[in-house]
Amino acid sequence: MISIIIPTLGNRPDELNRLFNSLSSQTYQNFEVILVTQINHECIHDLSHDNMKIKHVKLNKKGLSYSRNEGLKYISGSIVTFSDDDCWYPEDSFQNVMNTLEKDASIDVACFQIFDPIQDVYYKNNYDSNPKTQISKRDITRKSSIELFVRLKNVKPEDLRFDENFGLGTKYPSGEENIFLSDLMKKKLKISYIPQIIVYHKKPNIHSRLTETQIISKGPLFKRLTNTPVAFILLILFFLKKAKNIHHPFPTFISSVKEILNYKK
Repeated sequence: MISIIIPTLGNRPDELNRLFNSLSSQTYQNFEVILVTQINHECIHDLSHDNMKIKHVKLNKKGLSYSRNEGLKYISGSIVTFSDDDCWYPEDSFQNVMNTLEKDASIDVACFQIFDPIQDVYYKNNYDSNPKTQISKRDITRKSSIELFVRLKNVKPEDLRFDENFGLGTKYPSGEENIFLSDLMKKKLKISYIPQIIVYHKKPNIHSRLTETQIISKGPLFKRLTNTPVAFILLILFFLKKAKNIHHPFPTFISSVKEILNYKK
């Protein structure tokens, strides 16, 4: 069985209904939903979920990583994935996931692709066209949580968690999925990439700028993934690449450097 953890603030009813409709249409129906509401707990009453296995977890604290960790306490499936409330699935997604995992029983984490059918574009521009038996450390920074399916047979429960210092609703509002994958890779798990569309999500505007908080948080993220010296190098490379999308590059860079020094693993 697949367990799908869906954190939501309950403030996007149309998107959440679209997600649940796509779940109802899955050709593979052996799944459960762990709906984690952070506020607006009554949103579940407006959803179409007849005959769907749902566990409703009510929280009084916001935070994406926190919500996912709380949801993980309630899973019953042998495979877990993490959905945003504004993504949705092709009807054969879960069947394709099962086909992949049955074909290769050695895969611990399967990484797929995200597609935006509204704009008819891939969510990311750097998807490899070839599969990878084991992704690299560099590949980790290119993955999103909604494209991951984790098989639990070789994963200890204490190793399956998100760092609650990172992710939406925290001081460092990004990078939680990269840390999640990095931690699993350190446990010698097999993390494979399959070039197949498995989930839909609207692609952000290519002209949108990163927020100052998101940029500053890159320093601590690089330190969490590596160490202090390497974090400085990665931060410099990041700023050289993204300078045109940063309003005040030098002050923001200094702030990120300070966060590297202040952040404790």
